Amino acid sequence: MERKDILKGLELPKEYESNLNILLERINELESKFGKFKFIVTSGFRDMANHLRIYKEKGITDKSKIPMKSKHLTCEAVDISDPEFVLTKWCKENEKVLEEIGLWCEDDTSVKRLHLQIVAPASGKRFFKP
Repeated sequence: MERKDILKGLELPKEYESNLNILLERINELESKFGKFKFIVTSGFRDMANHLRIYKEKGITDKSKIPMKSKHLTCEAVDISDPEFVLTKWCKENEKVLEEIGLWCEDDTSVKRLHLQIVAPASGKRFFKP
């Protein structure tokens, strides 16, 4: 995976550059260890305008219902296409690999993607509810 896959044409603020480097390194390591298919980013870095647009397209405009501290906003998270939940299942079966790499995942099969982030959620759990 490359920078462009995560940035999707957006300008990255300098203060998030190190986050991007860490995210790329860890996601590429996971992709290598997983080895079943090439990762496709469905959502990477978001600026606030794009973040709000994404939720507006879902019919959500009430900011109290939008995760305003999303790790996508600081380039600490990426969503990987996982239509058959193959990656999700593998990650659950290989939680130790996630721990070694330093990744945490949303435990959400309502969407056909896997959200991965480089920082622990408040719960500290490797798999967490969004």
